[in-house]
Amino acid sequence: MNPSPVSFSAPEFATIDPAGSGWDEAFLRVESYFRAHQIESRLLLNRLVMEVILAARAAATPGADPVALAMREAERRTNSWFARVLGDAADPDDERLGTRGRIALVLCDVPARWPQHFLADGPPPSELIEAMRAAYIEAGPEIEITSMFPRPMDFGPIANVADEAWKTFARWPLLRAALGWLFFLGLLAAAWFFTH
Repeated sequence: MNPSPVSFSAPEFATIDPAGSGWDEAFLRVESYFRAHQIESRLLLNRLVMEVILAARAAATPGADPVALAMREAERRTNSWFARVLGDAADPDDERLGTRGRIALVLCDVPARWPQHFLADGPPPSELIEAMRAAYIEAGPEIEITSMFPRPMDFGPIANVADEAWKTFARWPLLRAALGWLFFLGLLAAAWFFTH
């Protein structure tokens, strides 16, 4: 008895043109993007990537770069998920939201503890929200503007001797020329000595 073959006939997958190599590259890039977020479950990874690719494909215009569209969509979804999970703890207009959100994601280990809730449409569990908000607040200090005044630098006694020698050579050009010629003649003598 032969088992019947399994077929997937989802209408949304029919919109992807398998001949479009740009969309293959977009798929790989988005998959790598989510792997960088430590998403390792193949099923979850494929579902997230396909959702992003389908959304990017729906927004595609003729001549648009599939990779750029897909990565923009992945970034948009990730940042909107961070804004939704972090709520009042994060400013949605903060340009560092994505960076600090990723740090919080890694600090509270969302991919290992709550992988099914990453980028999910439903409400995340309260433990996830609390962990993400606590990690987001600790993700990095705010920038503080300070004043710095120039101070003279001390390079030590060797630098002081070299500086004095340089000033001496600058004052006496004949001495500088004589030492330059002695150095050059020394190089010639060394070359002659090693070649004969």
